[in-house]
Amino acid sequence: MSIDLNGPQIEFSGILAASVHEMKNSLSMLINYLDNVIEHFEKDKNSDIKLLSQLQYNAKHVNNNLMQLLALYRLENSLYSLNIGYNPVVELVEDLIAQNKTLMDYKGITLDVDIDTDLYWFFDKDLLAGSLNSIINNSFKYTKDLIRISAYEADAYMSICIEDNGTGYPDHMLQNGRTRESSISFKTGNTGLGLYFSSMVARFHRNKEREGFITLKNSSTYGGGCFCISLP
Repeated sequence: MSIDLNGPQIEFSGILAASVHEMKNSLSMLINYLDNVIEHFEKDKNSDIKLLSQLQYNAKHVNNNLMQLLALYRLENSLYSLNIGYNPVVELVEDLIAQNKTLMDYKGITLDVDIDTDLYWFFDKDLLAGSLNSIINNSFKYTKDLIRISAYEADAYMSICIEDNGTGYPDHMLQNGRTRESSISFKTGNTGLGLYFSSMVARFHRNKEREGFITLKNSSTYGGGCFCISLP
């Protein structure tokens, strides 16, 4: 069979997006299988659960990256319709905690949550969950044994912050004030996909002349890194 190279050309970005979608679906099936296996071993108190938990963590990490790439492609090409709803913030965080509970237990991480159950806000639940899940996932690598998640309203913005008691962000990643994707560079090693995605998610949340933003700093309470996403 011959291929006509002069025929209609398919945009490479479209092929990449379709491939990412297929890989994401395959990984989702693998993760569901791992969840079932881990649940079985938990009942039997099998020591092999530690190895499975690490495998689960790595599979979810890759899956999260693929989901972010696909979402970025759709956002940049106006293929994603924002689904802004009035949502309880605590339920969003509780769902994320449930997704990551196995690995937190395995790593002996203590979780501290400080969120008012009456705090509701307007946001795209899927996009914000993807952003926060990526940051939590990254915190697993750097924290000593503590992750703190807090949320509060101030100056017409709702902020969700994730802190740890690790070594903190290096100086070259810390910015004065608000951090946006324009200040993030893969060439300089400034950060990675998770922060780039989070910055885009924040920016796509707008209210009149105001838009969301992310902030990086080192926690004054625990000494580790502190990530905040603020939405108008």
